[in-house]
Amino acid sequence: MLSASVGSNYQQTVNHAYGTDPRQALDVYVPNTPTKNADVVLFIYGGRWQFGNKDEYRFVADSLADQGFVTVIPDYRLFPQVDWRDFIMDTASAYRWVETHIAAYGGNPRRIFIMGHSAGAHMAAIVALDPMLRKQVGSVKAPCGLIGLAGPYDFLPINDVDVQQVFKSATHMIETQPIYYVDRNAPAMLLLTGAADTTVRPGNTYRMADAVHENGGKAEVISYPDVGHVGIMLAMARSLSYLAPTLQDTTHFIRETSCP
Repeated sequence: MLSASVGSNYQQTVNHAYGTDPRQALDVYVPNTPTKNADVVLFIYGGRWQFGNKDEYRFVADSLADQGFVTVIPDYRLFPQVDWRDFIMDTASAYRWVETHIAAYGGNPRRIFIMGHSAGAHMAAIVALDPMLRKQVGSVKAPCGLIGLAGPYDFLPINDVDVQQVFKSATHMIETQPIYYVDRNAPAMLLLTGAADTTVRPGNTYRMADAVHENGGKAEVISYPDVGHVGIMLAMARSLSYLAPTLQDTTHFIRETSCP
């Protein structure tokens, strides 16, 4: 059931279904001062692919709406309820929902940016990079750009036991890695990392950018000194913007990026 609310910077409608499972639902945040054909951000939160809730990330939507962006935050099914392929498919299905429906909320379906933090950046990157995955859900256009915050893009071998379980059913482990899908058609990327991140090492970001550059694509890397894994995302909150210019750099990237 849909419901609506008004925040300081947005009007929100919640629990749009993009699938049949209760966790296949998303919230849409429209700026209180909307513009026609606004840029759109689909934000995928992290949580080691095992936990998280879209309600916890309302502060991200509040900050993005303050910049004039129509923002969408989905839930997705989690391990161990589903296989790793399924939560990535959920992310693709949420993207397809945005592509199909966002014009009704003032968003421009030709300017969708997919953004994620940690595990969310992993899923966002695969959706942005794998056209066959998007084709499976009926998507017809690649995202305009990818914004990754502390993303695990190239993390083999997997050392953490719980994460090993998340991906244990993979026949070819390389297929779980976003870097595997990089080719010359990769969208423009903004890859943000914290130099003090010990959860997802910054090398993931640098190797991803190198792969994009080697294929002739565009990937900008920004590393924030003394910023850790959680701080880079918390900095999206306006009250915590002193932690890092995450929001400022994200906003600049979106406004300066031209879509194909």
